[in-house]
Amino acid sequence: MHRISLLSVGKVKTPWIKDGCNVFAERLSHSCDFSERILGAGNEQEERKKILETLEKTDGVIVALDDKGKEFSSPEFASWIGKQRDAGQSVTFVLGGAYGLDDQIRAKATLVLSLSRMTLPHELCKLVFLEQLYRAHSILAGSGYHH
Repeated sequence: MHRISLLSVGKVKTPWIKDGCNVFAERLSHSCDFSERILGAGNEQEERKKILETLEKTDGVIVALDDKGKEFSSPEFASWIGKQRDAGQSVTFVLGGAYGLDDQIRAKATLVLSLSRMTLPHELCKLVFLEQLYRAHSILAGSGYHH
């Protein structure tokens, strides 16, 4: 089963966002080996250090979620996920906290991916990302979720 992980900063505190994230993480567990690692929030330098230290121990493809990145449609994202799966590549997505990601972290990434050119709160980014990841797997499976 395709291994996908999410490295994120800070716990989701907003109840409805937390519930939504849990729904999509549970759905993802049926189509891939999904895991999440949550790093503690701190100041900008502390968060960058924690992310970089964790990425040093990460294998596979690294994708930085950042508004400066490339934008995909949902089918394009599904196609990209499918190519990684078919190549046997594990994928780690990195979602920063309130300070986002800096150049050092983006430089470690194979792909910098934007969910939107608009600035979104990191909790909402997490929910949108998990839904799009689930949608991508649904597209690859040919289910009716994406129509």
